[in-house]
Amino acid sequence: MRLEPEVSINFLFLSFDKSQLPMTPLLYDFVIIGTGPAGLAAAMTASNSGKKVLILEKEGSLGGVCVNTGTFPSKTLREAVLYLTGHLKRKVFEEDYCSTHDAEISMEKLKQRLHNVRIQEHAIITEQLERNGIDIMRGNGRFLNRNTIAVSRLNENKDIRIEGDRILIATGSQPRNPPYVPFDHEVIVDSTSILNINRIPKSLIILGGGVIGSEYATIFAALGVKVTLLDRGDRLLKFLDREISGELQENFPKGNVDYIPQCGDFRIERKSTGAQVTLTKGRVITADCLFFALGREANTATLSLENAGIRLNEHHYIEVNELYQTSTPNIYAVGDVIGWPSLAATSIAQGRLAALNALKRRVESFPKIFPFGIYTIPEISYVGITEEEAIDRGYKIVIGRCRYSELPRGQISGEREGMLKMIVHRDTLEILGVHILGGGATEVIHIAQMALIHNAKIDIFIDNIFNYPTYSEALKIAALSALNKIQNNHP
Repeated sequence: MRLEPEVSINFLFLSFDKSQLPMTPLLYDFVIIGTGPAGLAAAMTASNSGKKVLILEKEGSLGGVCVNTGTFPSKTLREAVLYLTGHLKRKVFEEDYCSTHDAEISMEKLKQRLHNVRIQEHAIITEQLERNGIDIMRGNGRFLNRNTIAVSRLNENKDIRIEGDRILIATGSQPRNPPYVPFDHEVIVDSTSILNINRIPKSLIILGGGVIGSEYATIFAALGVKVTLLDRGDRLLKFLDREISGELQENFPKGNVDYIPQCGDFRIERKSTGAQVTLTKGRVITADCLFFALGREANTATLSLENAGIRLNEHHYIEVNELYQTSTPNIYAVGDVIGWPSLAATSIAQGRLAALNALKRRVESFPKIFPFGIYTIPEISYVGITEEEAIDRGYKIVIGRCRYSELPRGQISGEREGMLKMIVHRDTLEILGVHILGGGATEVIHIAQMALIHNAKIDIFIDNIFNYPTYSEALKIAALSALNKIQNNHP
């Protein structure tokens, strides 16, 4: 499919043109490299503080990985698949729902939806930058020293020099493409090129049982694709509460995911009929397409960080302190380029905090309590500690549960799989963690987040009224479940 470029793609918010390039450096209070959520949040914060701000972007489109190849595309693809396949309608109407519905779905249609969402978001970002008086320059930036960046622009013979009192790096990350994987980005793909495949495969191998691999496994499974999910770990999404991880496996869409843990080493080959993986145990797996989802790496290779004295940690991410300062005090770094937690939501918070800290407006640290959202089908979200972590810490706990199959809203909407799990301290009744698999998980979790931030006890849910029927009501039911166990001295 040929995608038309945005109207604003080459618009430059600088006061000079190609024929009048400045010989002396352009001076700014704050220079930000990267227009993903972290960079944009920092730019808005600095601009609203009355500073002269420049933001650099080397790619053709604004928004970074988040908008162009990561968060927005994968979540848009998920919503499009849920809509076009009638995922919930099938559960409500069963055989009465048109069985030929899947025939209408194509990669062309899915890609068009992705394109439309990107275009809308690019326009929103452009308007925000204009409204806030933020200059934007297209080009590759590299450090000459701690205050100076040379920017190379397409079709320009001469670099532009930029000087900033404060500089923030928000260049994000990219899929790891190890040399032993024969990527052709058509049959053997990564998280960027999987969005550009020409047709929906009948079978798909996914290497990697992390967030990206799990999300795409369930999305393609909902499309009717036979997915083989290979994981080097002993269980899917091993950072999750074990029970929630197990529930996800039991509810893979249409039973179309064959999950293989502890797969060991492997050899990947591109065959005339598709992709082939040979495991060390001798098992051979073939499919139309293979998606390599084992890791990402920070985008730092072209920045010449050594010229500014910026250090990387042992994992090759930029090293920062709790204020997001690098080893060079006037240079900050945020988002995926510094590693964990590598979420769009946390990157936004990091960008804002780094700018405030750099401008000495406020000194504060990153919140200790924040939610995780995983957009599998069904979706997952959690806040606080897992049951396993509570046991390891020696806490006396009780577990309250609400299964979606017993939740009125779950019955009505067709979201009968899944559960809400609440971990409660038996003596204090304090809520230690909430884990949700099922409809509305990433929305409902924010109510639990507020409870944990304020060290709330289960009374906050038991004594208050929830709209009925809603997914949020699961919090009340789980709290009552925990209270009943405590009162009856049940484990």
